[in-house]
Amino acid sequence: MPEAEVLDLFARVLLAVVFLAALTGKVRTRQAFAEFRDSIAALAPRLPAQPVAVAVLAGEAVAVVLLAVPGTRLGYLAVLTLLAVFCGVIVRAITSRQNVRCKCFGAGGDVLGPKHLVRNGSLAAVAVAGAFVPTPVSWEEPLTLLTIAVVLLAVVVALHVLFTFGLVTRVRELQERSGPPRSTNLPQPGTVIRPFEVTGTDGLPFTEADLDGPVQVGFFSVGCGPCRTLTDALLADPPAARFVSVVDGDPSDPEATARLVEKVSPLGRVAVVGTDDPILSAFEVMAFPTLLYTHGGVVTASGIKLSDFAGVPAPVA
Repeated sequence: MPEAEVLDLFARVLLAVVFLAALTGKVRTRQAFAEFRDSIAALAPRLPAQPVAVAVLAGEAVAVVLLAVPGTRLGYLAVLTLLAVFCGVIVRAITSRQNVRCKCFGAGGDVLGPKHLVRNGSLAAVAVAGAFVPTPVSWEEPLTLLTIAVVLLAVVVALHVLFTFGLVTRVRELQERSGPPRSTNLPQPGTVIRPFEVTGTDGLPFTEADLDGPVQVGFFSVGCGPCRTLTDALLADPPAARFVSVVDGDPSDPEATARLVEKVSPLGRVAVVGTDDPILSAFEVMAFPTLLYTHGGVVTASGIKLSDFAGVPAPVA
């Protein structure tokens, strides 16, 4: 086999394996994809995290497929485009001193730094070397067994991604329609809130005495998809009454906890608690998210989404 053909094959296989590993790592579990999406939200807060995350997955899948097709350099072009974007994001994270972990291969990963630039730069060098090698195979020639295997694997991964997103969407639809069974986990109207005390992020105590008038209280947890949906809806239509967010923090991921606290801070006061904090028992909260309308220390309405409060007058300060 000529040296040019060997170099082209090596470059294609190496890049295809790396990008396929990155793609499968980000979609192998819901948590892996959620962490990847949240890292995008931290790095580019002005961009819609979910569509951008899906676009990156689609770009990686396209790059793998194009790399497996002989006789074209489009795969190298796709790889170089993605790597240029990734390097730009990493440089921005380093210069702005953002402590965001690399989720390139899904969950886990180290804080973005120079070594990630070196890694991406090395892959870019391989792509450039492969792109400038004379293409030994034309479109008319039959695909090799390796090419067929890579294409089939890429198709399977793409189908898996589509199936996963379809399944998640369907589950969410079923959850939206199954409100009554879930209501048994919610504090019922008329529930008297028992004594409690937590310290807010402002350093001031939050107790049952602060519920002297109309107050809305939201309970949210790190990594909770429905919590993200509810907080988005609340930020789009801010409450008129006093609002307190109780955040169930994740000690193993303080960055995600900080992002959630920062997100809900515009709504009002925020308190970060643990999973077994007594405030959850005081409000009889058993699941996340939970949104409560209270007045004078008594629950007047409860739900997990804003549509649960249809026809219920919202508290007004």
